[in-house]
Amino acid sequence: MTKAAFLLLTIIMASFAWYGTGTTASRTLAPGKAKRIRIIMLLSLTGWLAYVSAISLAGILQTASLPPRIPLLLILPLFSFMFWFVSRKRSQAFITAIPAAWLVYAQSFRIVVELLLHALYKQGMLPRMGTFEGYNFEIVIGITALLVGYLGYSRKVLPRSILLLWNCAGLLTLAIVVFIFVSHAYAPGIYAHPEPLSITDFGAFPFTLLAGFLMPLAVFMHVLSIRKLLHTPA
Repeated sequence: MTKAAFLLLTIIMASFAWYGTGTTASRTLAPGKAKRIRIIMLLSLTGWLAYVSAISLAGILQTASLPPRIPLLLILPLFSFMFWFVSRKRSQAFITAIPAAWLVYAQSFRIVVELLLHALYKQGMLPRMGTFEGYNFEIVIGITALLVGYLGYSRKVLPRSILLLWNCAGLLTLAIVVFIFVSHAYAPGIYAHPEPLSITDFGAFPFTLLAGFLMPLAVFMHVLSIRKLLHTPA
């Protein structure tokens, strides 16, 4: 059940990313170029998810040995792409055209992620510290995404400073969770009473989709939101 939920959530969010890219391309490019962008995005998403699935099913990520494979093979490539995309001048018109409210409302998918992580904790795969019973406050970001999206963009009553603060808080909560998971997997000795994190299970498909797609997508949407807020006239 948990595996199916991870797969379904990934498909939904990948579809959202594809749809959002296509819609934004239609706003900024000629029809022919917008169509090519949609095709490129579809192929890119399919190729990346196939790559994550392949190395997961091959068991390459099911080890706590160094160097850490999940950060190197999954997170680093996506973060490198994120930096490249946001920093290039040719992306600025595209970023400007992205509906800002979408980037906020979509963060509510983290509610589902946190419920799934809690289910994995109950199965003994994750430490309690990494769930909303511990120091994982991601579910707060997911819930407030709906409120911030409504008040900030539908009603437009929240100041830019609050929107920026919310996005920064979202990045901070993600960083805390990543630290908890990485430290429990690769350096459990730093804890006086380390809780179990089954890298053998968590490094298997489809749970690798969390580090290989869902978490970076949340970061990317925060980065785009901040970029738009900082470069949009008051």
